[in-house]
Amino acid sequence: MPSLKTLLLLLVSVATVLAETTRVSTDKPVVNFSTSTFTPDGHRAWLLRASEAQPGKDRIEVSELTLAIFPGKADEEKVETMILSPSAVVLPAASVITGDSTIRVLNDEFEASGSNWRYTHKDKRVTIAKNVRVTFYAELKEFLK
Repeated sequence: MPSLKTLLLLLVSVATVLAETTRVSTDKPVVNFSTSTFTPDGHRAWLLRASEAQPGKDRIEVSELTLAIFPGKADEEKVETMILSPSAVVLPAASVITGDSTIRVLNDEFEASGSNWRYTHKDKRVTIAKNVRVTFYAELKEFLK
């Protein structure tokens, strides 16, 4: 009968082999990538989708970004704002998404587009640095007064 030490060594060896063979390789992109973030109360904050994602140490490079932003409230699952871009970099720890390519931001009140942009989820703020175009759908009373 094998000793306890021999059984433990065998288990450790098997676990090591399994761990080595089940590692996820990051040298190829993830196809049809999707991830969500949630508020501390458990309500959906955003849903990020991309045709491809290349995970890195502190960032995820994505192609064909579609970001749905939700109000983060219990009774509201309606999409508040949509952000679309052909390519972007997601910084998950900071809840920030940036891109040098074009962006299109859509919600019930306006549509904005441009390039060289940054979305900060903490502030729910999009900044667009180049070729900015905004169309307002909401009535702007006394805007030019």
